[in-house]
Amino acid sequence: MVFKIFLAATVIALIAWARKATPAGNKQGSSFNTQNLEISETGVLKVASFNIQTGKSNHGVREISASANVLSKVDLAGVQEVYAPSLLNLMGIGKQQTEVLSQAGKFAWVFNATRRRWLREHRGNAVLARIRTLNWRTEMLPDQSGKSYRNMTTCQFEWRGEKFHFINTHLHTRQGRKEQLEIVLREFAKYPRAILVGDFNTPQDAPELEQTLKDVEIIDAISIAKLDSENEQRIDWILTKGFVVEGGARLEKGVSDHPYYEVHLRYKT
Repeated sequence: MVFKIFLAATVIALIAWARKATPAGNKQGSSFNTQNLEISETGVLKVASFNIQTGKSNHGVREISASANVLSKVDLAGVQEVYAPSLLNLMGIGKQQTEVLSQAGKFAWVFNATRRRWLREHRGNAVLARIRTLNWRTEMLPDQSGKSYRNMTTCQFEWRGEKFHFINTHLHTRQGRKEQLEIVLREFAKYPRAILVGDFNTPQDAPELEQTLKDVEIIDAISIAKLDSENEQRIDWILTKGFVVEGGARLEKGVSDHPYYEVHLRYKT
């Protein structure tokens, strides 16, 4: 009887330990997964930001192919709330979410986990690209929640013979968000030509963002492309430096609990 109690307690303790979320850690690389890549040769760079809610629609149905179809026509995308490969995926059964997204648009891709759970990477963000990748690095952001870990991924790309930086992030909803945003904005400020996308969980009138938007070199591309809805407290962002906005597209909530935003850019001369 004592042994059975000990065994049961051990199993419960192991399950609780494996279930607990832990930060995924920093990573870097010189290239993406290019298995599905078809390089884009367009004269306008189509850039998207989309929080896909792990492929779950506003009606509670999880269908990653719907998110993939929305993203399939752009050249570069920052995607938030993406599931990591499942245990079945790791055993070679089925396709992980980022791979499904990449196949729809013939993208190169990288998945950047924010947390580990159940002895594996559990969820995070992804970058999809149909332009040349030079390097990338993912850095964990400070956390005050103990469970809802966040990161930012900074990539360097080459398009039409010139280089620029691209940053994708998803910030916390509550305590610690301001510090995370300040770190991301400092990273963005380092580069003369850059694109910063993501779910900031921060509206335009937040003091820490309001000051940044006063910089004449920084463009709120979603606003310039006239993609805002009336009386909307938008928390998804595409900020640019060294680019001109020539238009864009928006998809209302439905495929996800967030709208989809896409802007069309050229280099500023």
